[in-house]
Amino acid sequence: MDSTEVKDQLDKSFNRVTDSLYKSSGINLRFSGSTCVSVLIVGNKVFCANVGDSRATLARRKEITPGGRDGNNFKMVGIPLNRDHKADEPDEQARILGSGGRVAAYRDLQGNPLGPARVWHLNEDIPGLAMSRSFGDQAAAEVGVNAIPEITEMNLLESDKFMILASDGVWEFISND
Repeated sequence: MDSTEVKDQLDKSFNRVTDSLYKSSGINLRFSGSTCVSVLIVGNKVFCANVGDSRATLARRKEITPGGRDGNNFKMVGIPLNRDHKADEPDEQARILGSGGRVAAYRDLQGNPLGPARVWHLNEDIPGLAMSRSFGDQAAAEVGVNAIPEITEMNLLESDKFMILASDGVWEFISND
């Protein structure tokens, strides 16, 4: 199977999930949804498909002291396999604005911005979603939030040791490294 076929199948899988959620899940999706990050390894290639702000990071062993023999000449570096779909990313924001939505942080009673940029309906303070892609979230889908995965591809190396797949609730406390 070549890279194009793998990416096509990943895209179809995300579409099937979306269709199943809306048609037969029985879940009230008006203000409910989910992110997704998935990794598929085919031979020496890793494919990452994501929707939302969950992230996959690859841990790669990197030599920092060439020829060192004390056992401390390596460190692990984190390589993100995808990007977070945040509402204020230029391409994501353009899609939301083009779909009739707005992107702005929540504001306190004095009008001061609080927290991250969020997706809102143009003239209503709904849904307030802090990401620009998700499964479900019908109110957000009305203004351009979608579940179309962004799919990346990378060759694995012998120095690649493990991966961490986690939601933003983890990544807000730790770096990729």
